[in-house]
Amino acid sequence: MYFPKPYPDELLGSLLIRASHHLGLPPKTIGCLLHTNTDLSFLYPSALDAISRLTNIPAQNLLRKHTVYPYSALSLPIDKRDALERALLTGSARGSSVRFRASLGLHIDALSRLRYCEQCCFAECQRIGESYWHRQHILPGVFVCPLHGDTLRISSISVLPKLSATNVKLPQEVTGDAVNWAIDGDHLRELAAAVMEAMQRPMGTWDCTARHFRDIATLDFRNSSHHEWLVDPFVHQFAKFYGTRFLEQVGLGLTSLGADAWPAQVARGARPTVLLQLRHIMLHLFLKRLGNLSSF
Repeated sequence: MYFPKPYPDELLGSLLIRASHHLGLPPKTIGCLLHTNTDLSFLYPSALDAISRLTNIPAQNLLRKHTVYPYSALSLPIDKRDALERALLTGSARGSSVRFRASLGLHIDALSRLRYCEQCCFAECQRIGESYWHRQHILPGVFVCPLHGDTLRISSISVLPKLSATNVKLPQEVTGDAVNWAIDGDHLRELAAAVMEAMQRPMGTWDCTARHFRDIATLDFRNSSHHEWLVDPFVHQFAKFYGTRFLEQVGLGLTSLGADAWPAQVARGARPTVLLQLRHIMLHLFLKRLGNLSSF
């Protein structure tokens, strides 16, 4: 049976959309072909074994290269990460969708809609006759294309609903909105590069970051001349680096500039569930730019 193979960095949801297009079948029928009783999704891994058989690609490769699992698992200890991977591969990962939603910040409108690069879309249509949804473009913190450096367009397609006849569209079939992220392009490109760097980092290196953050945060502003007791110098500099409007846009607004603000709490080892990965990446980039952190 014919079934398309995924392109580099293509989300499995995008592959299923292309399968629907190529075969002329609605998503529900595609689900029947894959022998799955679960709804097909843009983001959540499903029917990995069936897709593996049809594409002749190991299910583990599909999970690691074509789903958001590696990003969502970034902050997990190695043993828990391995357990989650096994559960996803066997279809027994209860609650994984909640983990993915929290790590991707899907409660934020701008983060819950598919993003695409106009240059990528045009080049793909010219080269292979169709465009596709890239995994890297949907990751929190990636608001410019890592390849072209252009600000990503935001489509009207939410990643939350199941695939249906109304939302099985590829980038060339939609018109995306331009977004003013209230931060300069160089900052956006640095942040996108930091997210991609985190995705490439060896397993286990993430586990020690909180300790590094605590050490540096303690030392960095110890001799600061900022004596306003309601303001934590560390948080104050973090807010200046990113800008309060940008932080609010990505769902990481500061409730204060004091020691109770999330950057200070994460630096002290707190592990909030929502957008934990992005918090760590942004904190790492901030400290790196200050010259205090070269690598994890």
